Amino acid sequence: MKNPEVAQLLYDIADMLEMQNVAFKPVAYRKAARAVETLSEDIEEVFTKGGREALMELPGIGEGIAEKIAEFLETGRLKYYDELKRKFPQHIAELMNVPGIGPKRIKLLHDKLGIKSVAQLEASAKGHRLSRLPGFGEKLEEDILKGIGIFKTGQKRTPLGYALPLAEEIEQRLKGLKEVIRASIAGSMRRRKETIGDIDILASCKGAAAAAKIMGFFTTMPDVSRILAKGETKSSILLKTNLQVDLRVVKDTSFGAALQYFTGSKEHNVVVREIAIRKGLKLNEYGVFKKVGNRNIASKTEEEVYEAIGLRYMEPEIRENSGEIEASARNKLPKLVEYGSIRGDFHCHTVKSDGANKLEDMIAAAKKLGYEYIAITDHSKSERIAHGLSNSDMEKWLREIKAATAKIKGIRVFAGSEVDILPNGELDYPDDLLKKMDIVVGSVHSRFKSAREEMTKRILTAMENRHLDILGHPTGRHIGKREPYEVDLKKVFAAAAEKKVLLEINAHPERSDLKDIHARQAKSFGCKFVIDTDSHNTDNLKFMDLGVAIARRAWLSPEDIINTRPLKELPKFFKRIKL
Repeated sequence: MKNPEVAQLLYDIADMLEMQNVAFKPVAYRKAARAVETLSEDIEEVFTKGGREALMELPGIGEGIAEKIAEFLETGRLKYYDELKRKFPQHIAELMNVPGIGPKRIKLLHDKLGIKSVAQLEASAKGHRLSRLPGFGEKLEEDILKGIGIFKTGQKRTPLGYALPLAEEIEQRLKGLKEVIRASIAGSMRRRKETIGDIDILASCKGAAAAAKIMGFFTTMPDVSRILAKGETKSSILLKTNLQVDLRVVKDTSFGAALQYFTGSKEHNVVVREIAIRKGLKLNEYGVFKKVGNRNIASKTEEEVYEAIGLRYMEPEIRENSGEIEASARNKLPKLVEYGSIRGDFHCHTVKSDGANKLEDMIAAAKKLGYEYIAITDHSKSERIAHGLSNSDMEKWLREIKAATAKIKGIRVFAGSEVDILPNGELDYPDDLLKKMDIVVGSVHSRFKSAREEMTKRILTAMENRHLDILGHPTGRHIGKREPYEVDLKKVFAAAAEKKVLLEINAHPERSDLKDIHARQAKSFGCKFVIDTDSHNTDNLKFMDLGVAIARRAWLSPEDIINTRPLKELPKFFKRIKL
């Protein structure tokens, strides 16, 4: 897939235009970049099938940007990008990826201190040279060091939502080979960790000749940029997206044992092996063996492997040695929420604020997914960068949503808003407007660096408002770009349970918020949840299963997730929904 390459190209153009103080265009390019980045289809295939017109049908992509994408896909280069790039020093692109410094600050750092790399930036910050510059100071210097830490982590890890489609595509290619008997994603991706370092895939076959053909196919795929290693049973490649993929080929008779072993986690496997040893058994990637005589007693399926050592099968998402092994031994494993069980989405944006698609497009896309309901929740007025709606505009928009959807069959559309939680804890709209909404999602979008006590009070105050239904992306994090804000989550969870405010698991791959450990903790307080995509275009709706993965890692059941419920049950949880 060329989606990551095209998206990065558009992001780079936006950054360079911003450095030139060009108005409006940077926003347009970033909007287009987000659309390409989150597109589930291969943009190259979209272009091949439908040309420039098909590109223009994608959210946020107009004629000018479509022309540039087409040029890049046809030639591998973009003249406009090359011309922009010649105007800037080479170091700009790397520094742009550090959270906390924008184009203007990068230019100032270059002009005043000659900074040309992240390493030089880090050395200057640690030497307190940045704080002497006008407009910087000690606090910003400290924030830049934190940003460098985030940047370094982000260089090593990729959000699950962006890596998973690539892995699934390779998995399907392998399954299509006649030599392959079984194939599966393994490692941290199979456990659906929120970010991954590389992709692990396991395949089974019969004989060395078949294995050689599989390895030959794997190492010559069109999206391979470099072969890191090629062997009889293991090969490693680097994709053009800079993601490493490791493939192991095993005998089909040991596929189950190998899948269990290479799925991990390491902590889970250590304890499972210890249990096997106590039972006079040996467990490895080839199977479960009797210590005496070394006879293989289980290896073909994971279920057989676990059963052989006295355990029930544990879903990959919970294999973290966090209580699942004890629960398995006592037959007390939870019934996890299932992929595909979500009936609707409570957090979606349209072109009315910062979304890329019209109301009708979002509804049609939700219907196509088989949803029973969808909530349209455009931004409130304080979110100016997202074109938040004024009081009067929102009131008008609510009426328009209800009028436009009154005759729609097959799906129920709720009219609401993602309302800013202001610094004093008040919601961004007055109560007389909030009460006209079917659903109110309250979110923090400002002053992320507030003190822990201040942020906690802010959110607790917001939950006192009887119109608040859902606390959106509760820790405010943006993976690779912004750390969670400081907040006492135990107090927030206790208040949410008491006030019956639902906690959002935001499925967008850059948020994954709440994260699994916090969602599991919140459940212990008696909290209920919704899984939302925070969609800004129709393709984002497909992120829902990423949120389900978080819920599964948090041991959540269908009863914990409100949008597993049918439409008729929603009035039990939303005060203003009338059916």
